[in-house]
Amino acid sequence: METAKIGAYKSQDKKNGFDFVFEGEIRFGPTYYKIKLNGQLIANRIFGFEFKWHPNSTFLALQEWLTIDYQKGPVTALTLIDLQKGIFATISTAEKGFVKPIKFDNDIIIFEKEYLANGKIVECEIKLDEIKNWE
Repeated sequence: METAKIGAYKSQDKKNGFDFVFEGEIRFGPTYYKIKLNGQLIANRIFGFEFKWHPNSTFLALQEWLTIDYQKGPVTALTLIDLQKGIFATISTAEKGFVKPIKFDNDIIIFEKEYLANGKIVECEIKLDEIKNWE
């Protein structure tokens, strides 16, 4: 499983890679990280320890944390990185929950939203060509 350890994670074509850089830990909760993508630190963003590479190495899906405030959180989002263009898109947000990328299926990203308070897990998907908020 890709989320088993901290270290250097390479795309299938070995042209891209990233490292988790420990940033902190939520009180009574999980740890969160900065990410160095291809040696460059992604500024002003923090991430959980969940990710998936697209099989043809064009995209990286990550669990981004939008707050580390214990009272407000968890608030996480599925964030995609287009590795060829170097642009980001926030796809879906979970208030009081965790977004987890599950897999890419051709031109679709499949992910889960897990809400710990009520034990609810919702599976979602979106077509990559429907994503319009790249930045």
